[in-house]
Amino acid sequence: MMDNKSKFLKLKEGEREARREILIEATLELFGKKPFDEIGVRDIAAAVGVSPASMYRYFPSREDLFVEAFIKDLREIEKWLGNLLESNEELTLEHFSESLIRYLIDSEPTFQMMSYLMIKGSMTPDLLRKYNGVQRAMLNKFEQVLQRNGIACADRIHAHAFYASLNGILMTFRNYPGRTREEIEKHVNRLSALLCKMLRAASIDD
Repeated sequence: MMDNKSKFLKLKEGEREARREILIEATLELFGKKPFDEIGVRDIAAAVGVSPASMYRYFPSREDLFVEAFIKDLREIEKWLGNLLESNEELTLEHFSESLIRYLIDSEPTFQMMSYLMIKGSMTPDLLRKYNGVQRAMLNKFEQVLQRNGIACADRIHAHAFYASLNGILMTFRNYPGRTREEIEKHVNRLSALLCKMLRAASIDD
């Protein structure tokens, strides 16, 4: 199988979008190997066999490349959630939560990029447009599973609460010191089950 470096160098000069995609893929791979604050332009350039300066022909900054990589990763998660919903018409909130938790605990790149974006907190208008688009698609999946479980989402507040709370639980406990992966997953699932009960109770109160 051809690696990112070989693919990048083989492409013709005019194939700009394909080169951008290879840089994004290389960035995602690096996110799986080291913390985001240790990943520099030189690391990404070396992964695809180009000079650091040439990378700026495809992305204005390292930060823009990071956000593009996160957006691509979110699109993959959104597709995965879509398949999960399609494969199980009786999907409960708990099963949905546990499946997503397991997916995200196993995905170091996603966790690294979530951490990065929380710290950065800003992006260009074009990237914000893309980011908002994929976030809306993600929220649609949360809304679907809530509605299947009898929870109305007239103003999407329940979908926002579900999405943000699961992310918060994962950010808090995924890398908790002194705990095994199994212990962390068990605890996070207990918290997500409590969250699901709270969402159902809030829906009844509404």
